[in-house]
This record gives sequence, C-alpha cells and structure tokens, in this order.
Amino acid sequence: MSIRRRGGPGKYAYQVRVPGFRAVTLPNRDAAEAVQIDLLLRKRLGHLYQEKPRKLGDELDDFLCFKKTMGGKRGKLRTSGIDWYEDSLKAWAPLRDRFVPALRRATIEDHIVARAAVAPVAARNELQVLKAALRRAESRGQRVDPSIFDIPAIVHEPREARALTIDELDEIASWMPEHIKRVVLFTGLVGLRFMEVFTLTDEQVNLKAAEIFVPARLSKNRKPKAIALAACEVQILREQLVARPAGSRHVFATKRGKGYTRSAFNEHVWWPALEKVGLKGEFHFHDLRHTAISLQARAGIPAEVIAERVGHTDGGALIRRRYRHLYPGEAASHVSKLDALVRDVRRTAMDVARTS
Repeated sequence: MSIRRRGGPGKYAYQVRVPGFRAVTLPNRDAAEAVQIDLLLRKRLGHLYQEKPRKLGDELDDFLCFKKTMGGKRGKLRTSGIDWYEDSLKAWAPLRDRFVPALRRATIEDHIVARAAVAPVAARNELQVLKAALRRAESRGQRVDPSIFDIPAIVHEPREARALTIDELDEIASWMPEHIKRVVLFTGLVGLRFMEVFTLTDEQVNLKAAEIFVPARLSKNRKPKAIALAACEVQILREQLVARPAGSRHVFATKRGKGYTRSAFNEHVWWPALEKVGLKGEFHFHDLRHTAISLQARAGIPAEVIAERVGHTDGGALIRRRYRHLYPGEAASHVSKLDALVRDVRRTAMDVARTS
C-alpha cells in the first residue's frame, strides 16, 4: 500500500494504492491520506465496515439514476414513470442536506403529515419513494433509522371522478388557446391517457384509415393498440392538424411546436380553463377518460368493445365497476323502455282476447 505523488512542479496529484482496491487519484495529500485510511478500515472490517455518511440528496439522486437505468418490475421506465419519480422526490428538497444516518422518524413523519394535509395522494407517493431510496441506501452501507420504514402509508378517501357532457367539454375548450383547445373534446371522446394524447405524432395518425396507433412503450399495459376513430373524431384531428403550430410533429403541441409536459399543460392551459368554468380542483384531466367511456357506453357501444378501445384487458369489468357514469336523465330514458314493454304486452293480450 502506498501514496505516490504524480505530476510536475505546482501540479501534483496523489495516487492511493491499497491491495484489493482500485487505485484512486486525489488532488492533495490530505485527501489521499484520508482515502487510504478509509480503504484500510474497509479491508480490515470486511462486512462490518460502515460507509461514510452521505446526504439524503445524494442518495435520492443516485436512486433516480438507478431507476432510469435499471427500470422497474415491468422493465425500462417510460417517460411518465420517470416524471412520476422526479415529482415524488421533489418534496424532499428541504431535507436534502441532512445526512442519512441523522434522519429520524419524527422529522420524516412531520414532513409527510404536513404534505398529506395539502396533497394526500402525492404524499403517499412521496413517502413510498423515499422508503425505497432509503432501503437502497441501507443495502449499500448507510445506517438508516429502522423506524422510518414503520411510518404508515397515507390513507385518503379516493376522489369521486365524474363525466361531463359534450356541451361541458366544449365550454372548457372555449377558454383555451386555439392551437390546443381540441384536445379536450378529442380526449373526452377517445379516452386516451395524458401521455398517450400528448405524445401523439404524425406517424401515429392515419386519417385515411380513420385510426390512430399507440405504441407499446406508451401504453399502460405495454401492448401496442390501434384505435378506430369515429367520423367526428377524425374531423377533430383534421381541424387540429391545421390549427397546430407550423412544423410540429406533435398533434397537440405547445405554441413552439414542442410536446407538452404535464406541469406546463396544467399550469398554462388546463387549470386556467377549469377556473373559468368553476371546475378547478373538481375535474382532473384523467376524468376525460371517464367522460369518454361514459359517452361511448351511452352511445350503445358494448363494454367489451370500449375496453378494447381504451386499452383495458379485462373485457369491460373495470369499466362497469369504476369508469361508467350515468348522465342526468339517462336512467329515466331507459325506464321509459319498461313502459313500452308493458304497453306491448297488454296490447298483445287484448288482441288475443278479441280474436278468441
């Protein structure tokens, strides 16, 4: 083992060599001596060696890099998955400079409880990701307060989704810029997810065949799907291709012709429009999927066909259980069919009585 000085006068570097480890080059001797001591301790203690404390921010950055490279249980992360991790990690910015071994349950719990009071769903995700990052840090030698992993998951009442009428969709769209407003009615009819509609490009649109194509990498079930379009949906796309910024590949693009991020769309387009119609905080973009499914069902399309169209693989079970909403007066219109049945039965009975 040794520390060797390298370089010429005034530009020295110091190389540390310890058997069993790769050579490390440092800019000054003090740093080289510190590394040498650390490597010797690591060699002597073996599995008992404790890594030097690292800041939470460094561990979170490493965790995000690991997820981007290695992916998750279902393979490589899509753009939406990476965005989800990045958003979930932002909440821990106030604690980034804390050393991992110094973190205590009380600090984490107080922070997440405050977050849950404002955004319970986001807080649940943020706590889940933090625990995953700390488990990885622990497996790599960091000491972690075990009681942090005992913090219970955030419990919240699921928000009741809703479906809008076509007139209500048109009203929201009327408060949006011309180049993007058609995304409301198109999504409210077809039922695409956020990433599916905002990554839609010219290559995925075939107006002649009246269909669009969603590749596997953008589909939630990781299966490619071709979606047949109704004539009204084709017409919306034709109008949108004329209204979008010139030179853009994206069907629904920003004023500069680029693809929208979720945060940019929400802040500059979606939330301002919802505020104008009194729906901010009550109607989410994903509710357009509920709207599309409900409109398709009201039009008489069978649940299994709708499921195929929107990318469900359960034959329509989830649609019946969660996505189908009845519109005002819809039940009454169907009940009227019972009156018609009763009239037909009685009319037939009277006809039989007359002829007997």
